[in-house]
Amino acid sequence: MTSDILLHDDPFHNEHTQRLFEAIDELRSCGADTDIGSLPELVTVGDQSAGKSSLLQSLTDIPFPVASRLCTRFPTRIVSRRTPNNDEVIKISLEPGPSDTFGAFAMENTDEKAARLEAYGQFAYTSPNMTLDDFKANVDQAQSLMGIKHVVTTEDGVCTVGKRNFARDVLKVEISGPNRSYFSILDVPGVFQSLTKDLTSDEKVGVRDMVARYMQPSQSIIICVASGTNDLANQAAFDMASTHDLPLKRTVGVITKCDITQDKEQVLSLAQNKEKHLNHGWFVVRNRNPEEIEHNISSAERHDRERAFFDSAPWTKLPESRRGVQALKKYLADLLCKRIQDIFPTILETIKDRQTATSSELLKLGPARKTTEEKRTYLTALAQQFCDLASQGIRGRYHDLKNGTLKIRKHIREANDAFASQMRLEGHCIAFQVAPMQLEDRNQPFGGGLFGAASPSNTNVSEQAPSTKDLRLFRAPQFHSDPSSHDKASYVLDHIQHICATKPYDRFSPEELRLNDYLDGQSNRTDRTTGSGLGSGVTAFGPNARPSLSNVSNPLGFGHPSNNASTSTLFPQSLSSTVPRQQSSQYLVNGVIRADERSIPIYTWIREEVNNSRGTELQGTLNPDVLPALFHRQIAKWKDLATSHFSRTTKTVDIALNDVIETACVGDDIVAQRIRSEVRQSQEAAVARGLLQIRQRVEEIASRHLQTQNPMFEEQIRKARLVRFTAALKRYRSTNPNAIRQDGNTTDDQMVIDMRNVTSLFDQIHTSNAQNLEDDIHDILKSYYELALGDFVEYVNQHVVESYVRDPQGPLLFFNPTYISQLPAKSIDELGAEDADVIAKRKGLQETLERLNRAEEIALKYT
Repeated sequence: MTSDILLHDDPFHNEHTQRLFEAIDELRSCGADTDIGSLPELVTVGDQSAGKSSLLQSLTDIPFPVASRLCTRFPTRIVSRRTPNNDEVIKISLEPGPSDTFGAFAMENTDEKAARLEAYGQFAYTSPNMTLDDFKANVDQAQSLMGIKHVVTTEDGVCTVGKRNFARDVLKVEISGPNRSYFSILDVPGVFQSLTKDLTSDEKVGVRDMVARYMQPSQSIIICVASGTNDLANQAAFDMASTHDLPLKRTVGVITKCDITQDKEQVLSLAQNKEKHLNHGWFVVRNRNPEEIEHNISSAERHDRERAFFDSAPWTKLPESRRGVQALKKYLADLLCKRIQDIFPTILETIKDRQTATSSELLKLGPARKTTEEKRTYLTALAQQFCDLASQGIRGRYHDLKNGTLKIRKHIREANDAFASQMRLEGHCIAFQVAPMQLEDRNQPFGGGLFGAASPSNTNVSEQAPSTKDLRLFRAPQFHSDPSSHDKASYVLDHIQHICATKPYDRFSPEELRLNDYLDGQSNRTDRTTGSGLGSGVTAFGPNARPSLSNVSNPLGFGHPSNNASTSTLFPQSLSSTVPRQQSSQYLVNGVIRADERSIPIYTWIREEVNNSRGTELQGTLNPDVLPALFHRQIAKWKDLATSHFSRTTKTVDIALNDVIETACVGDDIVAQRIRSEVRQSQEAAVARGLLQIRQRVEEIASRHLQTQNPMFEEQIRKARLVRFTAALKRYRSTNPNAIRQDGNTTDDQMVIDMRNVTSLFDQIHTSNAQNLEDDIHDILKSYYELALGDFVEYVNQHVVESYVRDPQGPLLFFNPTYISQLPAKSIDELGAEDADVIAKRKGLQETLERLNRAEEIALKYT
């Protein structure tokens, strides 16, 4: 094999550039270019029969079989080195390609692939000399390993072996010697446009994809080979170069077969960069003719003949630096050296960045889990993180929780508060009569005050009663915290006046909203004594004199922004719908509102139940079955309301549970899905327990006797009777002129009892046994109901909901390290098994990290 001719002014003549050349070659050999980006490389592309093989032979002095197409079926990388003190050596090896585009090994399993790659590694040829036959023999062996179709001669004759026409695997030819130059170039299969019986359209596309893959990297220098015998417009390789190197700044044009072209002027125009402008310009070369190939002339003789050809007209019109293979090789070597010098300083930094990123990806996947103990350790760590997240959410410790749905305690409290409000407003079947109570009772829960908090005012009620002609609102009165320091009856008047006067109605509680309907009902109540309506001392208000509470858009409490539940979802029925409103005027009798409460539905219902339960009891006394029957009807909605609340709670927990699992199992969706299935069984059991607790509690409340030792029961009844008593006194004062001293010294909260007309006072207090009985039934039922309601709400929130949230066997705390430690080996293997995709990803990342580590060693060695 003849040796190459040394380049004049070889850019790789000094030790520094030679070391950079070796570093790039080693980095590419270890596969680092797939991990850190493209490395500088010369890539020859062109159409089939463009003369690439002849050009490659001239550039490298390797005996490529010209016209046999043996080397155009796969990429071939040629690396030339100068070794002044060593004899010439030729090495041939096989490197796996980036992918199997042509599908020859699509069906092979992992073991078969490993065996094939091992065979690639064992394929090696080293010789001090190589003839054309030697080269063909090595190519045949490489093609057999790559599965490429080729003709072989056996004892039985000539036959074709292989399954495909093309491959992405790279045949690497390394040549070194004292007369060699530093040079590296990659040859890829020629692009073809016409199909034959042996070439398919899929292979056509595959070849274009493979060629494009080598043209795309920004560090690739594209050597686009065009035949001087064909029209450039018909050569697909230039179209691809224009696509992947749009400004054509990385493309070097080479025109071959200049000695046999029929249109030298067109070739000259192209070579002068007039037809297709390239940043690196064009070169013209002369290929070996068939006679020279047959006689195997030396490289020196080939260069001499080429020089003589281009020293003649019309080629002398081109600069000498653009004529011949030697000029082209010198230009390409300079270009390659410059690219290597530019990129090498950044390679080590790029390698370290990729190492960090790859290590981070591996860390996210966690350690490999092959054994049962490795899986148990992994699951235990997940379970601990699961418990930590859930426990923080349950305890209300949110500083480490980034996701708002994990604030479990916050959402549970909001749901419990909404349930308590809903039960107070909608828990009954028929609304109780709502009467004004003393201010000191307003902050009592359920069995205490009914109106919620109100802000006291420092102004006093006007002493002059409003007239129908000059209507004005009362100013809010001064409230006293001690009932003994102020006439208790005046609290009723003061509170009602405060409600009427407050603007803009931002201090009304949910119960006060229903007071509007009570007031409307009271305005129609007739005097029990005279039967002729309200007597003297009555000042009538027009229908619009007192602002309607139903127009209040956002009172404090119900519907207030601080309320976490929407009124449209939690309380679809308006409060006023519980008590029909009466279309009549409102009346104020010395500040006390009266009405015929017998028309209110609760009294109609009580009256019907009393009548339906009449037995052997005396007139004016009560059948003992009345109160239980009324109570049972009033609590008929409790089970459904509590069940709905519990259902909303479970949905809230379910949302938090999903986020806990996703946070704990980040990057491991398969195990996360298995944990969900594992927890779901516990969740279903916990839900069933909660529903059973609600049902049993409602049944227990409905079946027990109406008894209580709560002192608030009697206290509430006493307060209700006090309100009725005070209202009777006010009515007596307004209907009896003698109740007011004639000298005008009687204040609004004072009256004189006329002992001569004490019957009138008695009639106001005790109208009839039936009416008093109805009042007592109402007040007793209301007091007991409110106490039972508070107890039930407390039970549901504290025992049912809280048990569901904090149950060690519930969904939030079920998946814990103790549970994992008790699982049998089979369950651990099933629950903790890695997904096949994760295994493959980890293996790929580990291989990448190994290449990067090797690349780092190479970069450090040559830095």
